[in-house]
Amino acid sequence: MKTTIKKRPANRESPYTPRTVEDAIAHLERILSADGAYSLFSRTYWRGRVQQVGATRGLTLQQRTRLEILLESLSSPVPGEEPS
Repeated sequence: MKTTIKKRPANRESPYTPRTVEDAIAHLERILSADGAYSLFSRTYWRGRVQQVGATRGLTLQQRTRLEILLESLSSPVPGEEPS
């Protein structure tokens, strides 16, 4: 299933700027690659965080692609977890 990040979802505001968004994406990549997405917070929480970053104006194609990959990873079922 292909997930697409819309440019500016109406219900999401981004606290990031084009200058700070790279650090936010790198942080999400670190956390989500270390199974941090399943420890304290739900996948719904992490999905919201990725979408919040995706609402930042001025994202490059590479940044959007990285965010799409993160969203796809959050859509994968986790053994023992109910779908969110």
